[in-house]
Amino acid sequence: MARSLMAVFFGMLFLFFSYFGGQIEGRLFPVIEQTVLTHVEQDAHNRSLVWGHAMRLRDCSFVRLEWRIGTPAHYAVVDVVFLDASELGEGGGYDFGPWKVHATPDQVLNRSFATVVHRCHPLWTTETIFWPMAE
Repeated sequence: MARSLMAVFFGMLFLFFSYFGGQIEGRLFPVIEQTVLTHVEQDAHNRSLVWGHAMRLRDCSFVRLEWRIGTPAHYAVVDVVFLDASELGEGGGYDFGPWKVHATPDQVLNRSFATVVHRCHPLWTTETIFWPMAE
């Protein structure tokens, strides 16, 4: 009986951390920090071209950037096309852009948020808040 309860307990603990571990790790030990959008302009198709600066704190492999319009409860995912030749974050402070975000400049600056996902170890992917950075 005790063995079954221990198996259930560790199974639930494993499921919890496999689902929430990356979010918890990203809040406690972020990979990216201090993101600032330095320039946002509208292109001919009412999309945004975005330039900025960020600080990479940890050496993890980039997986994806997820940009959303709305609130964390109700949002739409928008495409991001990396037009710059550099990879996302070569370590330390780095400049990025232009990135084409499929949203208007007003949406990007006032109604959007983004997270960046990295692989730091084999247990889960780490999700860090990319934009807007918490005050």
